[in-house]
Amino acid sequence: MTLILAEYQINELPKNTLSDKLSDLALGALQRAESHLLNAAEVQLFHREDMRPQVPNARVRGLVVTPSATSPREWTTDDTRQLRASGEFDLVLVLGMPIVRGDVVTMARLGAWTIQHSDMSLATDRHAGFWEVRGARDHSTLSIVRLGADAGSDERVVSRSFNTEFYWLKNKARALSLGNLALLDVLAELDTAPAAQPRMSRAPAPHALSKRTRQALKPGWQIAGYVTRQSSVMAGMLMRRYQKKDVVWRVALTNGTPTGAIPATLRPPKGRFFADPFVYTHQGQPYIFFEDYAFAEGRGKISAAVCKDGQFEFLGVVLDLPYHLSFPFLFEHEGELYMLPETCGNRTIELWRCTEFPLKWELATTLMSDISAVDTILFPHDKRWWMLTNIDRTNNSSHSDELFAFYADSPTSTEWTPHALNPIVCDPDKARNGGIIIAENGDIVRTAQYQGFCHYGKGLSLNRIVELTPTTYREESGAVQYPDFVKEQHPSMHHFHRHGGYAVFDFGFRE
Repeated sequence: MTLILAEYQINELPKNTLSDKLSDLALGALQRAESHLLNAAEVQLFHREDMRPQVPNARVRGLVVTPSATSPREWTTDDTRQLRASGEFDLVLVLGMPIVRGDVVTMARLGAWTIQHSDMSLATDRHAGFWEVRGARDHSTLSIVRLGADAGSDERVVSRSFNTEFYWLKNKARALSLGNLALLDVLAELDTAPAAQPRMSRAPAPHALSKRTRQALKPGWQIAGYVTRQSSVMAGMLMRRYQKKDVVWRVALTNGTPTGAIPATLRPPKGRFFADPFVYTHQGQPYIFFEDYAFAEGRGKISAAVCKDGQFEFLGVVLDLPYHLSFPFLFEHEGELYMLPETCGNRTIELWRCTEFPLKWELATTLMSDISAVDTILFPHDKRWWMLTNIDRTNNSSHSDELFAFYADSPTSTEWTPHALNPIVCDPDKARNGGIIIAENGDIVRTAQYQGFCHYGKGLSLNRIVELTPTTYREESGAVQYPDFVKEQHPSMHHFHRHGGYAVFDFGFRE
C-alpha cells in the first residue's frame, strides 16, 4: 500500500477579517492559559510522532503543497501535477489543513482522507474538542472521512467517541490522539490486506448555518461564555474541596436489578469509600469483595464482607499492596477460587489465588505486564478462556473509550492472543467494564459504565454478548440505567454483578 501524506507549506491560511483575527487572539490566549493545566503525558500528545513503524508494509511519500490563490480548498496546478507524477498510490492523507476538494479527491484508489474532529462544520483540528466542552456534552466525536467532490458526497470510514474532558485543551489532546489511533487502526488493517476496501457510510451533512450564525459561533465569540462557565465550575470544585465534600461510594446487596430495592447496604467509615463489588456465595452465604479506598492515602485496597440476615459484617482487608487496587473480579477454575484485581498502578494484570477463604490470597501469576489496563474480566466460552479489558493506548489514564478482547486455553496462561477486531468496542456509552453476569443457561451479560460530563459513574447498562469468536464480536446493547433511586446530590452508579442468586452494585453521592 502506498500513501501520499500531504502537508501545507504554511501553518494556516491568511485571515481577511478583523473578527477572524480577534477570534485567533482569544483562542490563542485560552490555549496558553490552559496549557499550564496539562501533565507531561498530555503535552506529549501535541508533539509530532512518526507512526510509520506501526504500518511497516506501507510506503509513505510526503508531498508539500500550497493553497490555491483562488480557492484554499484546492491545491495549485503545480501541486496537482506533482501528485499525478507520483506514480500509482492507494491513498492521500490530508491532515492538519483545510478540507480539500477538486481533482485531489479522485486520484487515489481509496481517495483522500481527513480526520474530522467535531460534528460542527466550523471545526478544524485547531478547534478540536472546544465545542463539546463549551456545550458540556457527555461525549466528543471524531470521524475518518473520505472526501468527496462536495460535503454532501463525503463518506465516513470510521467514527470514534470519547468522554468529554473538563477543559478544552485536554479534550483537544484526547481528540487528536484518538483520531490518530483510529486512523492507524484502519491503516493497519489495510496494511495486512492492501486490496481491501473499507466499508463506508454516508458522512453526516454539515450544519446549514447562516453567515451571522457562523460569525456568532466562532470560538473567539464563545470564549467569554466558556470562561464564565468554567470559572463557575472551578469555583464549585474548590469550594467542595475546602468543605471536603466528595462522592462517597457504598456497596448494596439485592436479588433484583441495580435500580431496585436495596435490602442491605455496606456504608464506609468517614474518609473512605467502598466500590466495585463482586459477590461470591460460600456455604450459602453471600461474601462481598470490593475496593476499599482511603482518601488520605489516595489508593484502594481489596476488602471483604459477608451479609447475614440482611446485615453486613466487615471481615477485613484481603489485599493491600503498594499500588492502587480495585475491581476484584472472582472466578473458579479447577476447584480453586481466583481473583483478578485491577493493578493498573503496577502496569500489570495480576491473577491471585485464594489459599484460605476469604482473607488469604497469593499471587498465582502475572497475565500481562507493561500495560495500562483496568476492570479486567475472565470467563470460559466455546472451549476458550476470554479476557475483556479496558486498555488506554495513549497512557493518559483514559480507560473508558475502548474495550479489548484476548483469548487463551487457560485462565492462568501468560500467552494471550488478541482478538482480530481489537478494540472490539469503541464507544464510551458502553466500552468500560462494570461487572459481568453469567446465567445458568450460558448467557453472558456484560455490565458497562456510562460516564457523563464531569460525572464519573453517571449510570450503567447491561449488554448481552451474542457472538464471540476469535474474529467476531457482537452484543445487544441495553438501555442506560441511571441511579434515580438516589435522592442526594450528584447521584452515581457504575457497577453490577450477580452470582449464586445474589446481586451487588455500588452507588454514591456527594457528601
